[in-house]
Amino acid sequence: MPLNVIVVGAGIAGLCAAVALHQAGHNVIVFEKSKFAAEIGAALVLSPNGSRVLRQLGFSFERARGCRITAWDTLDGATLTKLKSLDLANAEEHFGAPLVTMHRVDLHKELLRLASEPTSSGKRRVDLRLNSRVVRADAEKGTVELADGSVHTADLVVAADGLHSVVKEAVLGSQIPTPRDSGCSAFRFLIPTKQLTRDPELAMTVRDKCRGPTILADLTDGVVDRHIVWYDCQGLVVSCSPWRSTLIARRGDVQNFVGILPNRPEDKKEGKSTH
Repeated sequence: MPLNVIVVGAGIAGLCAAVALHQAGHNVIVFEKSKFAAEIGAALVLSPNGSRVLRQLGFSFERARGCRITAWDTLDGATLTKLKSLDLANAEEHFGAPLVTMHRVDLHKELLRLASEPTSSGKRRVDLRLNSRVVRADAEKGTVELADGSVHTADLVVAADGLHSVVKEAVLGSQIPTPRDSGCSAFRFLIPTKQLTRDPELAMTVRDKCRGPTILADLTDGVVDRHIVWYDCQGLVVSCSPWRSTLIARRGDVQNFVGILPNRPEDKKEGKSTH
């Protein structure tokens, strides 16, 4: 018997849950506070367990412009000498799905397509309601209240509304644990590949880089958390079938960088946090 389901939040987790629940035969409404007018974000690495799930949902790696990972290197950050290399060319054969890099916005857009694309009958798969902020929820009654005062009831309410979740608070109350400081900050930036390769020396560095993430580190540095991770995104995928795809290992149109380093002592004293 189909359930009436409310998913609060239309991020990556919320949309995946909504699509999976719809495909299982349930009626799904998603409430999202954003209008998705100007999405932002950087790239990410999708491991085989994640890409396998997305395939089962009908996710198109071609539309999301994923880049297949065939290696994972560690270089000396000062000399760019290769220190370690992990061969991942046969990852799909070993794990049943590939390792892929892609831009978060591309991943999210493809999930939005899966959720909102009309069925053969012309009806949207998921009832996606943007600009609909949930302000409170009742775990006992299975209700959510929106900022406009309307109350909605479901057999199941899924909390996917992020770090400051309203629904999570309705379930756990004061037992919600305080987020734990990791002790590190990450600074991310993106550079178009064409712009980076205009410089001859940088063009050579990009050309010689492995087809996958590269860690730039100083192994003489006693602080092992201090390093840069570099990989590309927005590449090309050739889909052979809905359940199987061949990813071409070509350079992506955008190079993604993330610098990771320990928080400074003065930041801890002042209570600063970088996200």
